[in-house]
Amino acid sequence: MTKDTNKPKAKSPKKTFCINKHNSRLFAYKDHAYHVYKPKLKSLSKPLVNTIISDYEIMLSHYSRVFVARIELHPNAYSADNKVIGQFLKQLTTFLSSEYRSKIIYHCAREQDTAEQEHYHLALMISAHKVNHSDRILSLVKAMWEMHANGSVSFVDNPFCIVHRGNKASLKHAIYRSSYLAKEHTKELNGKAKGFLSNKLLAAKNFDPTNDLMLVDPYITLDRNRRKQAIEVTQAIESEPRSKISKSSKYGWFISFSHKQQLKECIASRTTSLKHLIAPLPATQNRQVYRYKNALFNEQSEEVITIKFNSDHSSSTP
Repeated sequence: MTKDTNKPKAKSPKKTFCINKHNSRLFAYKDHAYHVYKPKLKSLSKPLVNTIISDYEIMLSHYSRVFVARIELHPNAYSADNKVIGQFLKQLTTFLSSEYRSKIIYHCAREQDTAEQEHYHLALMISAHKVNHSDRILSLVKAMWEMHANGSVSFVDNPFCIVHRGNKASLKHAIYRSSYLAKEHTKELNGKAKGFLSNKLLAAKNFDPTNDLMLVDPYITLDRNRRKQAIEVTQAIESEPRSKISKSSKYGWFISFSHKQQLKECIASRTTSLKHLIAPLPATQNRQVYRYKNALFNEQSEEVITIKFNSDHSSSTP
């Protein structure tokens, strides 16, 4: 039997991405530090990173939960300016704002490396309270871009995330991925065209720019850590064997004494006297002894035999 050489090879499982010291660095914003993308060539534009994090802060001042989506846009032909993409972003913002009844912030980076034409990295922020079907947003972007520029789109891995007001942990991956748009490399061929496009949105009226509670709220962080620790403790207890949970006594429970010795120890530990249980019963003691509730059942004759005991332990006929 010959082997089928045309059979497709099984794909190896994709490794889970992890933010580490090799692909990230810390960026200070107000009173806290955030993981941002670490480019292999050149560096990140500090003003652009500030703008990106500030926009997260502004959106969270309006909504306690913010939905973030990523998509790549490829035009049909090269453009020396940003007129086509600028018109598209304006139309897209107007449409999504009306469709979802939400404020919109977009970040768009223009890049060109070895290809003959540029491409765009687009990140959209919208109220997570309004989004019911996340895939629909990218479908709308794709349809509008194809109609507007006769271009194409490509979807990135894990294109969605939700950030929560005051919860720094929820911002970690979102800010890291958005900071990629601030890298200086691959923007050298843009010429006079801007390498980064974004719209302006005013913060909510009650927003205080002197603190960063929209990004990091100590009370939210404390409550989240407490709940996380409680879950970890519960899972640890449930996963451990019973022998590890219950602490064994230093005295081996498996060392058993004779019944007579156990009974003596039980009696010695009581405050009332129970010596009559082990002492021989006097023949002259006038008391009644009951066994098996004073009734026996004869299985063969199916009759109940009642036995009475006299004080001298001699049985009497019924």
